[in-house]
Amino acid sequence: MPSPKPSAAALDFVRQLADQAFARSAGAPLINGNTIDLLFDSRENFPAWEAALSGACDSILIEMYIFADDAFGQRVRDILLEQATKGVQVRLLVDWLGSWKAHMRGFFKPLQAAGAEVRLYNRPSLSGSSPLGRNHRKLIIVDGAVAFISGLGISSRWEGKPAKGEEPWRDTGARLCGPVLQDAIDAFADSWASCGEALDESLRQASRSMIGGSVAARLIATTPATANLMRLDLLIASFARRSLWLTDAYFMGTSTYLTALQNAAKDGVDVRLLVPRSSDIGWIATVSRTLYRPLLEAGVRVFEWDGPMIHAKTAVADGRWARLGSSNLNLSSWLANREIDVAVEDEDIAGKLADKFLDDLEHATEVRLSAHRHRPVLSRPRQRDYQSLLLPKPGAAALGASAAARQAARIGDALGAAVRGTRTVEASEASSFLTIGAALLLLALVSALFPYLIAGPLALLLMLSGGAVVLKALGLYRARWKKKRQSPGTLEPHPESDDKPPPGG
Repeated sequence: MPSPKPSAAALDFVRQLADQAFARSAGAPLINGNTIDLLFDSRENFPAWEAALSGACDSILIEMYIFADDAFGQRVRDILLEQATKGVQVRLLVDWLGSWKAHMRGFFKPLQAAGAEVRLYNRPSLSGSSPLGRNHRKLIIVDGAVAFISGLGISSRWEGKPAKGEEPWRDTGARLCGPVLQDAIDAFADSWASCGEALDESLRQASRSMIGGSVAARLIATTPATANLMRLDLLIASFARRSLWLTDAYFMGTSTYLTALQNAAKDGVDVRLLVPRSSDIGWIATVSRTLYRPLLEAGVRVFEWDGPMIHAKTAVADGRWARLGSSNLNLSSWLANREIDVAVEDEDIAGKLADKFLDDLEHATEVRLSAHRHRPVLSRPRQRDYQSLLLPKPGAAALGASAAARQAARIGDALGAAVRGTRTVEASEASSFLTIGAALLLLALVSALFPYLIAGPLALLLMLSGGAVVLKALGLYRARWKKKRQSPGTLEPHPESDDKPPPGG
């Protein structure tokens, strides 16, 4: 006997519950009335950025992981320099690790001399800050009226090397207009305040002349330890009914997320994952391949991009929901970094991203389980890349240094899978784990032959950490002393009875 058709009231109640779940998971409400234009690769993103920056009349806010001292970086800096000279308020926040080379070369000093304000996120200090937590956002806001969110940095690396026949990196971005701009400005203001004084009040309000539209969107501004996007990604993997198509540059999903993808595929959802074949961080692709087998066995389809690099971070579910931005599917993005993404509930936008995903698959190679012992194999042979896994590629110093910090947790998760036995390590993963094991053995050999290479950095790290803790303690004593002097008639609470927030507060 067929089940009765749910009533309109029941459907409305389910929709309310779903919206509540999405809002609480993402930590962001669904905002209607926006216009969103998809921009693909540097060919579309970079000209749009330059046009918007050149046309700025009042303010420019940029929050960027990589701002490089190269051809494109210099073009953007020249635009910002010209605008600052005209009186446009320019606020630039770059990550210290992602942009360290440009900073050390004095690349930003002309901007500061012209009146622009430049800040570095999480620069090395004795304040106890963690080197693993980076500002990985890619956000540009012009005149409080238009914003760009993407996976692209301000660097010519995304343009490829036309003279050598190297194609541009595959990446995805978006241009946003509408009320969601206020959330973007608030996200920038929060990051700006984390590095110094608060953002000027005159720059904190979105323009009232913003062009609206019909797209519903959530702006997800992740900060360290909030895990907003991680909860949303898990929720989408559970809610998807027909399809879930993922593109990720540095895939290293946790066991919880991998299980969510496997369960979705077993339940009949068309789950597909597109990742790089050759990455700008070579060994990341090697480690990621250790995760293929359980996904393939559950029915997830895995594809590797044939081009030089796919750097996009997108998701499309059921042709109705989509996400794009700076976050990768790994612990660094989910838990340690500042990231920014936009989740869209619009069939037109989701449909365009789905079409682009299918087009991307035409330029990718599918990984399949072979008939022989069900080993993961490529449907087309992979071209051998003999670039050392221990040495960065030429010109990749900034990203290589960043990788050492950002990817530490990812390797630990992969190795933990083998050591803790959280999942079975299959024979097909031998080459990947051999590479990892050989690297660890080489490190052990270097430590034995040249112990000062390990002892020196370790001693320095312990000294910096100990000094940071002592300075933190002195700062707390100083704050307590000031508080005591300001309230001489107030008894200071005992350390064991300090006021604590109520549960769930």
